[in-house]
Amino acid sequence: MLVLLKPDTLGYYSMENFIFKDMGVYFDVKMKQILFTCIITFAGLFFISSCSSDQEQSRPNILLIVVDDMGYSDILPFGGEIRTPNLESLAGEGMIFTDFHTAATCSPTRSMLMSGTDNHLAGMGSMGEAIAPNQAGKPGYEGYLNDRVVTIASLLQDEGYYTAISGKWHLGEEQEHDPSQRGFQKSFTMLQGGASHFDDEWMMYANYTPVYREDGLRIHVPGDFYSTEFYTDKIIEYIGMREKDQPFFAYLSFTAVHDPLHVPDEFLDKYKGRYDDGYDVLRKERLDRMKQQGIIPSEAEAFPRLPMIPAWEDLTPEEKRVKARQMEIYAAMVENVDFHLGRLFQYLKMSGMFQNTIIYFFSDNGANGAEMHMYPETDEAWVKRNSDNRFENLGRQYSRMAQGMAWAQASMTPFRLFKALPSEGGIRSPLIVRTPDLATPGSRSDAFTHVMDIAPTILDQAGVEHPGTSYKGKMIHPLRGRSMMNVLSGKSAWVYDNDTPVCWELFGFKAVRRGNFKLLWLPEPLGNDDWQLYDLSKDPGELNDLSQQFPEIRSDLIEIWNQYATETGVILPPGGALRPMEPDVQAD
Repeated sequence: MLVLLKPDTLGYYSMENFIFKDMGVYFDVKMKQILFTCIITFAGLFFISSCSSDQEQSRPNILLIVVDDMGYSDILPFGGEIRTPNLESLAGEGMIFTDFHTAATCSPTRSMLMSGTDNHLAGMGSMGEAIAPNQAGKPGYEGYLNDRVVTIASLLQDEGYYTAISGKWHLGEEQEHDPSQRGFQKSFTMLQGGASHFDDEWMMYANYTPVYREDGLRIHVPGDFYSTEFYTDKIIEYIGMREKDQPFFAYLSFTAVHDPLHVPDEFLDKYKGRYDDGYDVLRKERLDRMKQQGIIPSEAEAFPRLPMIPAWEDLTPEEKRVKARQMEIYAAMVENVDFHLGRLFQYLKMSGMFQNTIIYFFSDNGANGAEMHMYPETDEAWVKRNSDNRFENLGRQYSRMAQGMAWAQASMTPFRLFKALPSEGGIRSPLIVRTPDLATPGSRSDAFTHVMDIAPTILDQAGVEHPGTSYKGKMIHPLRGRSMMNVLSGKSAWVYDNDTPVCWELFGFKAVRRGNFKLLWLPEPLGNDDWQLYDLSKDPGELNDLSQQFPEIRSDLIEIWNQYATETGVILPPGGALRPMEPDVQAD
């Protein structure tokens, strides 16, 4: 039997309300003081016993937590106002990375996370939903995690780790691409990029019906399903199923805070009125806090509000009311994630596993600036016809609402733009790493890091070697990422030296980073259809193009990107790039 705390009406832990989970059935019980005392006594004895066995387990447990489409500046450790006490506590025990990067959308990021190599080599050169005709069938554009990479789950399982995943997969929908075939002993996953967060299993956009599987078998979600709560319950259940003293690798892959924005009723009004001053005021508040915290340079300027976004004061009262509600629901979703992480952390502590567990937390890309009608085969009429978007139902089942461009820009303060683009607003993510042997708990690293670096770091921490170019008789791509262990241990301040470049490409949008310099190519109107050069140490908002000031650096970085494209098999879509904000760009 597993004992979990239940939120009270305020959304915080009640010491008298518990949920008993036994054989998949929940019973809400108002505990008498005597039973409460018995449970705490039992938990204490169990904790002592488990601590003893945990100390006998020499290899660390590894918990990988990924949220979907959450903005860089949303949570407290990175300048946000959203209440995230459990993540704040995690950051206090761990290290935050201020310059951590992903791909511009989720499935390419997840392919690099699982493989430690570039998304074009791992099969996600483009998202499966957005592969262009000239890319279809080409190596690296399979639209699923291909067999030319080996997952960290497979490598850890080979070395005796218990492996489990709960949540979003998005790396292939066929049976042979299921996580149960890629190293996970236990798996409960949604295969697509997003869906309703409730039990209706309804598509987030036209012709995109979600499919759920457990251990490779098609299933349906239970009644009263809410994605964040259920995925947390599942990972707790799976961890509890492992053999005594067996180290685990658990991947908790939330679909929150991906649209449609949904949250349980008890969280709906937690931020009522908080965003009535609008997105311009919120960006200024966050920018000031980030400077005070040292997250960004004191002289940094935020990328300006996009011209297609009206100033808050120019909106009608009704437009302000609806827009404010968007951000209220979004913020409540973020707090809900933090709440359920608190349940998971509490379970690990009560079981004696927390101390020996390495925890990673980050978002798979920048905040999402798309509206619901921007998805493929979807328009405003379809959304209206298939949704209950009455104001009083926003955030509840059958509503379809997104964060939208204005609030996404606020979530990505001070960076340029948002998800789908390789500007900093699309690829910079808040990373927190908590590890028992951290050199300085509560510290911060400003080292440039990349999602490809997580796989080699985890393998280092587990004492597992990557096989290089061959795995079980098959040729595979070696790691391209680098271990972050020297930074975590305090032996070095950097993962990449100033001469080592890292490149990006997705939908024809391109970027390359070397040291503090970043070269960015975006089509009009969000760029100038040419390469632009920025010094991110002074200009994280990518405002001041230094191309004329440093023409040699610009030329060098263009050549580096061209070499990268050849090495990884980049195939640009017709015309060189998709146009910004086209539906296909937002197919995640």
